[in-house]
Amino acid sequence: RVFHSRQLDNLQTHSIGKKIYKYDTVCSTNDLAFMHALQGEKEGAVFWARAQGKGRGRLGRSWVSHKDRGVYFSIILKPDILVREASKITLLIALSICKAMRKFSDGDFLLKWPNDIVINDRKIGGILTEMDAEIGKVKFIIVGVGINTNYSSGELPVRGAVSLKMLLGKEIDNEKILGVCLKEIDDYYWQFRKKGTFALIISESRQYSSLWGKQVKINDSDIGVACDFDEEGALVIRQANGFLKHIFAGDVTLLKQ
Repeated sequence: RVFHSRQLDNLQTHSIGKKIYKYDTVCSTNDLAFMHALQGEKEGAVFWARAQGKGRGRLGRSWVSHKDRGVYFSIILKPDILVREASKITLLIALSICKAMRKFSDGDFLLKWPNDIVINDRKIGGILTEMDAEIGKVKFIIVGVGINTNYSSGELPVRGAVSLKMLLGKEIDNEKILGVCLKEIDDYYWQFRKKGTFALIISESRQYSSLWGKQVKINDSDIGVACDFDEEGALVIRQANGFLKHIFAGDVTLLKQ
């Protein structure tokens, strides 16, 4: 089914979700979005599925996507940025999802750099960013989002993961979650497009980080206390020798505090 933003709970956006493709079951919403982007689909198109057969996260990990147990969607974006700036888009999306989730629960939903959404250090969502680029310039970015909404505790394969249903004790309306997420993403993306800078987004993201003051290991090598995002959106850690190191990409592991 293909429909438009006004048909999704009267969603009013600048560009995100003007066209929404809804599927029952797909292999991967990111793959669908990528294919349509190569064929010239406009920026802001959303690909939403009730289930994914081969949903995935970062580093080739699988993302369990049982039917109606979560919200699974991907968006085509065409920002005028360099490849090295793509991580800022992930930060923008993570901030948007945190803000959206807080409209459904009083919990402190936070972003765990670079691409996880957590509450009390328990993962509830994730973001996968993929792109097509040439000569260092982004042609388009596909942002995939997965949020655990209606999973019961025994259905989540990842230890320590959580769902909205587990937090709130009731079934969640996935369409409402999607609509609020798209609105928040649209607001921040429009702010970026209008001002041409990520400065305000990075500044606000600092208030939503789950890592500050915690000892972390990055890529099984760099160890330090997470303390900031720099103006490029990189994670800044303070190492044992007192030096600051800026991490532009990596896998974060929390060490015993």
